[in-house]
Amino acid sequence: MPYLSLHQPDPEPTCTLPWVRLQLGAQELTSGRLVRYVGLLIAERGFPPPLPNFSQRTGLSDEVTKDSRWIRSAVEAWLLDFLPPANAGAVDAAAMKAAAAEMDAAAGNLRLIQGGRP
Repeated sequence: MPYLSLHQPDPEPTCTLPWVRLQLGAQELTSGRLVRYVGLLIAERGFPPPLPNFSQRTGLSDEVTKDSRWIRSAVEAWLLDFLPPANAGAVDAAAMKAAAAEMDAAAGNLRLIQGGRP
C-alpha cells in the first residue's frame, strides 16, 4: 500500500456497489440480488459494512443500498484475507501434511546417544 500523507489525500478513499460487484466477480447479479448478497456477506462472513447512507426522509441508515459506499481499503483487506471455509480447510490440511513430511525428514537426521556417550 503506498504511503499517504495529509498533503496528498487518497484519490479514491471510498468505493461504490458497482466497484464491489466487479471485485466479487458478481457481474451476473441484478442490483437487487447484489444488494441482498452483499448484505448477507456482511451479516455472515464479516464483509465490511458500508458507510451510513443519509436520506432527508429517513435519516441515517446502515442498510446496503444501490447508492452505498465503502471504505475501499477495508473492502480490499477483506478480499485479500478471505478464504471460503472449504478452501481454508484444504489449505490447513496441506500445511499439516507438509509439516509432517518436514518433521519426518528432520527425524531421519537425529542420532541417538546410547548410555550417555556420544
